[in-house]
Amino acid sequence: MRSLKSAAVLAAASLFLFGCAGSGDDSGSGSQLAEPEAADVAEGQDDAAEGAADPQFDTGERAIVYEASLEIEDADPEAAAEEAWDLAESFGGFVTADERDRATGEEASYSSAHLVLRVPSERFTEAMDAFAALGESERHRAVTTEDVTEATVDLESYIATKSASVERVRGLLAEATSVTAILDLEAELAEREGELASLQAQLEDLQDRVALSTIDFTIVAPSAPEEAAGYDGPDSFWDGIVVGFKGAVGLVVGISVVIGILLPFLPLAALVAAAVIVPIRLVRKRNLARMSDPTAAAPAEAVEQRIPSS
Repeated sequence: MRSLKSAAVLAAASLFLFGCAGSGDDSGSGSQLAEPEAADVAEGQDDAAEGAADPQFDTGERAIVYEASLEIEDADPEAAAEEAWDLAESFGGFVTADERDRATGEEASYSSAHLVLRVPSERFTEAMDAFAALGESERHRAVTTEDVTEATVDLESYIATKSASVERVRGLLAEATSVTAILDLEAELAEREGELASLQAQLEDLQDRVALSTIDFTIVAPSAPEEAAGYDGPDSFWDGIVVGFKGAVGLVVGISVVIGILLPFLPLAALVAAAVIVPIRLVRKRNLARMSDPTAAAPAEAVEQRIPSS
């Protein structure tokens, strides 16, 4: 009995040990099979981390483009324009365009100035108020905003995709051996690099517009007040002579202009006058001839005397 019990115990122990060894082998083989899955999980975690870092998922910061037009009135637009230059530089910006118009008259001075200013967007509101304070009064202000967050994210995504595509073509070009394949890959690489450069230029322009706001700044001089109505004639004898001479010259010029206008119509007027006046004169001449010749009237009287009275 004891021998049977000891044999059963040994058999159970051997089975237990064999099972433990089998489970250990299975666990080892399972760990080898699980390595690719772990890599996929790690890659998925990296993708998730990249997605979390993607600006598209960051709703806290928006890419906003600010553009404005500002018009002020000041007696000295030139001085105000010079102050605008200094003020833009103090805000960390600069002037991209400066156009000034000089008024014509006895006293030459700048009548208006037009500047295009670029200032950091974070100081846009402060800069607008500061530029408006340069003049005596503010005439016009308009501000427009544009949210370009999605456009920025799309461009960044396109650039990343296009950069990876360029790198793939470069790798294929490095491994190419035939002349035909090299030529085809070089053409494809040049095309993709051109598209990548265009996308990068668009993104840089968009980022520049977001970082620096644009202000269209105009300074005008106030209009001259109208003088009160009153006597504005000559103040001396010589001034009177000058005014009279100018008036005489103006009269002669006016008459000559009228004559020049009517001169082409004179032949037509002469024909019309001839058609009316000549018949009238002929009739008058006949009547005068009859009245001055008594022999012409005698036969008529003789005929009347011959007729017997009834």
